[in-house]
Amino acid sequence: MSHFKESFFAEPLAKLHALCFDEPWSEDNFRKILDLPTTFGLGDAFGFVLCTDLGLDLEILTLAVHPNRRRNGVASRLLEQLQQMAFDQSKHHIFLEVRATNEPAIQLSKKHGFIQTGVRPNYYHEKGGSFDALCFTWTNPRL
Repeated sequence: MSHFKESFFAEPLAKLHALCFDEPWSEDNFRKILDLPTTFGLGDAFGFVLCTDLGLDLEILTLAVHPNRRRNGVASRLLEQLQQMAFDQSKHHIFLEVRATNEPAIQLSKKHGFIQTGVRPNYYHEKGGSFDALCFTWTNPRL
């Protein structure tokens, strides 16, 4: 899985995101996010994780896996690669938010050592209502 930063990845990221989410980010959203100096991604045509570097910490902005590739370890490999990067760069934490109803994402997070550290009530506003976000934190075991 490759590391990417350039905004020309916006189109394929938006297309994959549209396959994965009811309210996906637009190509323009991806372009603007990738143009930020602190944003980077890891992945390939089957899945990606988009992050921001907060200095001592990382935050996962979104993670998407092609529907035909789910349950094949793609998301696990992405998280493992990100955790290795955090370990190598002495990052203290990785943060992420998961919709409270997204049980597969919750289980994946826990499997990779993320601990629930909070709740953001009504964080997600989507068709059909508002949903809480569960806040998760991974702590670098080296620190």
